Amino acid sequence: MIAREFQRKAIHIATAILPVAWAFGWLTGTQVRMLVAAAVVVALVVEFARYRSATFGARFEARFGALLRAHERTTLSGATWLAIGMWGAVMLAPPGAAIAALWAAAVGDAAAGLVGRSMQHLRGAPADSKSIVGSLALTIATAGGVLWLTPASRGVAIALGAVAAIAERPSRPGDDNVRVVLVVAGAAALLGLR
Repeated sequence: MIAREFQRKAIHIATAILPVAWAFGWLTGTQVRMLVAAAVVVALVVEFARYRSATFGARFEARFGALLRAHERTTLSGATWLAIGMWGAVMLAPPGAAIAALWAAAVGDAAAGLVGRSMQHLRGAPADSKSIVGSLALTIATAGGVLWLTPASRGVAIALGAVAAIAERPSRPGDDNVRVVLVVAGAAALLGLR
């Protein structure tokens, strides 16, 4: 279970290159927007093919099925929702807010999943439940990244970490990959991250 969660969260962690590259000027905002838009297009094409072609769907399931949560077998995958949420943040939020949101989705959410699942495994809790320890890990990882990558104050960084944890906590409505990135982007913009 932990190995599977690490494989799922590796997708999140890989996307951390986007806010880091943007914050340090290795990529421009336009380049990040183009990369994320391309990721959305690819993800949606894969999703379409997975539902329209039995052969492609079977191959997708054989290759990635172990990474899917139960509900993702009949709906969009978490990776697709992550791409869509990130696209929304980079298109709608000012750069500082978008960078904070991308980090929260990439590293904060990954920390919540990895720490939370590890603790559940030790305690024997249900695999689909979310834990306070996971929420705390998300808060700390998000706040640390916001402090590192943006000019946010410590208070704003902690507030954004808490907002990310609150957005991630509910199982529904919607996918938490979208909720975390868009809610943090909105909160960061309201808190003055430009």
